[in-house]
Amino acid sequence: MDVDKPIVFMFSGQGSQYYQMGRALYDGHPVFRHWMDTLDRSCLAIGGYSVTRELYDERQPAGKNFDRLEYTHPAIFMLEYALANVFMELGLHPQYVLGTSLGEYAACAVAGALDYETALASVIVQAEMIRTECEPGGMTAVLAPYSLYYDEPVFHTSTELASVNYDTHFVVAGGVAGLTAVEQYLKGREITFQRLPVPYGFHSRWIEAARMPYARHLGSVTLHSPRMKVVSGCRGEQENLDAEFLWEAVREPLFFRSAIKALKPEKSKIYIDLGPSGTLANFMKQNRYLGLATEDIYPVITPFSKEMTGMERIVARIAAEQKERPWL
Repeated sequence: MDVDKPIVFMFSGQGSQYYQMGRALYDGHPVFRHWMDTLDRSCLAIGGYSVTRELYDERQPAGKNFDRLEYTHPAIFMLEYALANVFMELGLHPQYVLGTSLGEYAACAVAGALDYETALASVIVQAEMIRTECEPGGMTAVLAPYSLYYDEPVFHTSTELASVNYDTHFVVAGGVAGLTAVEQYLKGREITFQRLPVPYGFHSRWIEAARMPYARHLGSVTLHSPRMKVVSGCRGEQENLDAEFLWEAVREPLFFRSAIKALKPEKSKIYIDLGPSGTLANFMKQNRYLGLATEDIYPVITPFSKEMTGMERIVARIAAEQKERPWL
């Protein structure tokens, strides 16, 4: 399909996952199922376990915390990469990829900077290194101006700023005691917050112990020149990718507004969120004052939507703008 506007594929990271994500697509879309099964066989060969068996276990409801890192890390990559292939099979190819946190791995794979086997292996190894080397912790999202982090000592003495997603939404990461102190403060101030289903403090010093063990794996990884523009949640637009980037993607703080600015939002584009929760689509809309056209921002799946219907609606709407309708 020829599309007049450039397309941006967006990939989110830890905290967006849940049991049964993508289940309707897995049951009903052959391209999505093919890629999920292909990647699951790779996971079985590398790690010795099946992700889809855990992810789509009928005994696990969508509302139950899906937070075992050995499963969630590859599951996020698998779903996002499989979904990207569904859209590309339909003729919707991106000119940009935007990744945040673990989503940088799917972005690099779609852009051709990594082959999917290497990307998946790196995700699995990273999960193992963090599980074995790092103390348990977590991440808490806060609905308040991010200046609060700097103004209140309980934040910067107990946690680190992990991401700023829009003016009134930020995430802190830390150890169990530090997050508990922060959450007690927030309760006392009646400020809305949410503990994310992430058992480690990504984007903070609480995962620093995994840096050197993971670097030994990254020493064998080579990133190639991407076939399209890559925009990173921690680095902005990237032309020359290196293996260190794959560590920085989960260690360094994220500033989503800077990533949006790197996309030059004043120029019209189509933004397709391929994450499991529509998280980045929501963040984009909350940053609309940067010049984004909210009607061009599409979440594909969320915990509350019909996946097949959502995907088909997006393709149909884009096709209608181009005065054509692809086979669905």
